[in-house]
Amino acid sequence: MSVFSRLGIIIAVAAALSACGGSSSSSSSRGNSSPTLSFAENNFVLANSCFAMRDSAGRFVVRGDDGNYVSSATRLADATPFYMKPTALGEYLIYDDEGTFLNVAAGIIKSAATPSETSNWIVSGVGTNFTLVSEFAAGMALAVNPSTARLELADAPAATAFQFAENTGCATFPELSTNVSGTTYKGRGVDAPVIGFADVHSHISATTFLGGAHAGRPFHPFGVTEAMGSCEAEHGPQGSLDLVGNLLGPSGMPLGVHDTAGWPTFVDWPKRDALTHEAMYYKWIERAWLAGLRVLVNDLVENEVLCTLQSEAAIASQSGFDLADIIGDAAGMVMLEKCNEMESAISQIQFMHDMQDYIDAQEGGPGLGWFRIVDNPTTAREVINEGKLAVVLGIEISHLFNCDVTQPGGLTEINGCDEAEIAAQMDRLYDLGVREMFPIHEFDNAFGGNGIFDGLVLNVGNFVDTGKFWQTYDCPEQPYFFEAGAIMTSLDPSGGGNPVSDLLTELTQGILPIYPTAKRQCNARGLTALGEFMFQRMMDKKLIIEIDHLELSIKDDVLAMAEAKTPKYPLVSTHGGHGGISIEQAKRILDVGGILYPAKGNGKQFVADQNRLRPLKSSNFDFAMGYGADTNGLATQSGPRGSDSVNVSYPFTLFSGEGWGAQFADIPALTFQQSVVPEGNRSFDINAEGLAHYGMIADWVEAVRIEGGEQAITDLYNSAEVYLQMWERTINR
Repeated sequence: MSVFSRLGIIIAVAAALSACGGSSSSSSSRGNSSPTLSFAENNFVLANSCFAMRDSAGRFVVRGDDGNYVSSATRLADATPFYMKPTALGEYLIYDDEGTFLNVAAGIIKSAATPSETSNWIVSGVGTNFTLVSEFAAGMALAVNPSTARLELADAPAATAFQFAENTGCATFPELSTNVSGTTYKGRGVDAPVIGFADVHSHISATTFLGGAHAGRPFHPFGVTEAMGSCEAEHGPQGSLDLVGNLLGPSGMPLGVHDTAGWPTFVDWPKRDALTHEAMYYKWIERAWLAGLRVLVNDLVENEVLCTLQSEAAIASQSGFDLADIIGDAAGMVMLEKCNEMESAISQIQFMHDMQDYIDAQEGGPGLGWFRIVDNPTTAREVINEGKLAVVLGIEISHLFNCDVTQPGGLTEINGCDEAEIAAQMDRLYDLGVREMFPIHEFDNAFGGNGIFDGLVLNVGNFVDTGKFWQTYDCPEQPYFFEAGAIMTSLDPSGGGNPVSDLLTELTQGILPIYPTAKRQCNARGLTALGEFMFQRMMDKKLIIEIDHLELSIKDDVLAMAEAKTPKYPLVSTHGGHGGISIEQAKRILDVGGILYPAKGNGKQFVADQNRLRPLKSSNFDFAMGYGADTNGLATQSGPRGSDSVNVSYPFTLFSGEGWGAQFADIPALTFQQSVVPEGNRSFDINAEGLAHYGMIADWVEAVRIEGGEQAITDLYNSAEVYLQMWERTINR
């Protein structure tokens, strides 16, 4: 489905072929007496290729020096070459050799320097004849004026039928490169084990996340210059409105600044710690897919508190208010309707399907793209066997099913949902294709307490969200795979002039409770009766259940529920076990047929996690370990290699050489150059800057090979198969 509104009409083309029309007709061009012209035979094959436009009278379109377009050339050699850049399936920007766009301006056809809705054309046709409709201009179509030969707009019945003849000499359309040589591999059959790795926690769809705090997009109909251009519109001059990013970034201050330049120089973003900037542009995901990524879980995400705060900041800027005053008044802010977590997350589902269609369009038509959304493991195996990426939809919000909880004054608890609401909203998400769910995220909700891993900022957020600070207990002293709880901060009401302290003091009205200072604290809020109902229904619905972000004791409760099922119900931990996972709990997760894939550290850290987890594996199930990168999810990405590590050398080769075992013997080697943006003289080096963007997953794989050799590579590249086995155990019951 296009990101633009659909016309809802079918334009029938009935123009007769000219004397020199047809796919094998001859004409004079390029100095040859009778060359054979090759015409596009459907509207999808135009994608990212060079063509000349020929009208029904056999004349080719030429761009004049005045920016007008005239159908006047009799030879292909004299025609203007047009690069056809898809904006959606069957829709195009028409980019001429002067680097301008065939555009509608004030009702006339004239070139434009930058793309917009006025330069988007819907191309449809029969055989080799096509009609070009301007969606912007009320569905009017491109036509040739019989008197002047100029291109103009006409009502659909008067449209000119154009043919697209293959051509050369097109201008290069701006785009990021994968910087990869070679073709990625396909499967060995749908019944054969999958070779590839799984990222089980990402946020591709975070484009609308946090009320405009996120700058950049994984794709844009008009290309990389729009998707990855300056972030000033979202973040203000010098990034001064990027409250969330500045607070969670290196400065730790909400009133920070950064360089807003994006494509092509990328001065201050993407970076591993530029958390509110796009890091999953589709060409970067493509580079990771070429490296062997075969399962990617996209978690729909929203945070109502941060969304409202960021939105209020944007309003303040537009209205000329002092941003510091807005921050100071945040304690009294009313949550905005547009920040409703369920509705915001659900809106992202359409975005994911639009992205799938966009990638299909780039690859030549429906279903031809490498990015496929799946809702069951059978389809996932089919997709992966074709050599494509299986994308699974999950959801990670604090108010799942609208089940928030408010405790004004810490007194009576008010739930935002009941059992009927839970059932209805769960069915709604399931019908929309969501298969993996976080019951609890960063704040308490009607199901129970969240797993504490931050002792200050999120506690304040919990207060703003629920009206109550966390009540805590000393975390149990036991061996942990992921550390439980956090050292809590007891806020000094005086503030001390620190902007963060001042903000938090205002938000909490200076009443942050006193916590023990010597022991890590866990959340005293356990599993509620409503939470128990919800977990049981999720199991009845055969959904993949995430236990990260659950309070430590709730993880025990849910594990007990899973162990009581026949067969046992798999559970998953995908990105670091937030709230803690003990060694015993980690073993129980694997024993019920679940997976534990940690947050992705650098190569050395990842191999260390593999070595810690491997001894806990179950004898009943295959073992592997993928990762949850949490890219675009306000999570700092893996760091540089370190002075004590062997550097990744560019270029590097995957699937061949040291560390690549027998299972890769028939997989063709791929060569990965350093990720570069030559237009801006920008290069990305994993040794110096870590995982600046998602395409550097390929570089990270090479780092894993260096650190862990064949064992680490084997365990990584079995992780997609083990994920699918877990999913099959979830539904085949």
